[in-house]
Amino acid sequence: MAIVKLENVNFSYGENEPVVLTDFSLEINKGEFLAIVGRNGSGKSTLARLINGLITPRTGKIEVFGLDTKESKNLFEIRKGCGIVFQNPDNQMVASIVEDDICFGPENIGLSREEIAKRIDFALKATKTEELRSSTASRLSGGQKQRVAIAGVLALKPQILILDESTSMLDPKAREEVMSVVKELIKSENMTVIVITHYMDEVTECDRVVVLDSGKKVAEGTPTEIFNRPDIIYGAGLDLPIPLKICEKLKSLGIDVGDVLEKEELGEKLCELLQRT
Repeated sequence: MAIVKLENVNFSYGENEPVVLTDFSLEINKGEFLAIVGRNGSGKSTLARLINGLITPRTGKIEVFGLDTKESKNLFEIRKGCGIVFQNPDNQMVASIVEDDICFGPENIGLSREEIAKRIDFALKATKTEELRSSTASRLSGGQKQRVAIAGVLALKPQILILDESTSMLDPKAREEVMSVVKELIKSENMTVIVITHYMDEVTECDRVVVLDSGKKVAEGTPTEIFNRPDIIYGAGLDLPIPLKICEKLKSLGIDVGDVLEKEELGEKLCELLQRT
């Protein structure tokens, strides 16, 4: 069941500005783990803002939960059910203490004090940040701040979570921590998650990948289908996931372990290969 529909969407940031998205159409289903990838300036972040109703298309139509984003009366319900976590978590934090920051959203939609307390507990548990409840937000690490930013969105219990380059400022370990939280939310809450990124290793477990280039959709499919077309990946200014690049290098040396997207699976295959030699 599609909860987001974009039909022939065109967008630019001004009358005389270049077109950022061109005739873009896409349907996103409930509970789906979708990746939107592309080089800087390809239109990824613009797409996130369009879905959330922060901006509206010049032409075309966008419906979220069946509500037209061009109708101002719909924006409260759309934004309540569709949360965005941006690249820099410092830009989303509004309070000095973690617990106060997380309760900001629920307070602003008028929830009762008892419900707000439940939402805070839920968000902290979901993001594995319970021990940070009373911490000073400015003193947290990058990975901790990003998880708290996610918790702030989760406290609204949105149906859709958009991560807009949310791990780009993090080191590999912190990126893994954030993505593990996201994967757990998909399983436990049947949440629709849209990951906007240029880190190909983050999208290998997604249900579907959409590749953008110069504001146009140039490819769409499962991770396996997309990464089996390196011409599309390289043409869009992207790279292959590290495990797949290792597989390609091994093939060039006469060692064929297949095409593996996950590092754990690649490790198992290499161990099997070593045991046979």
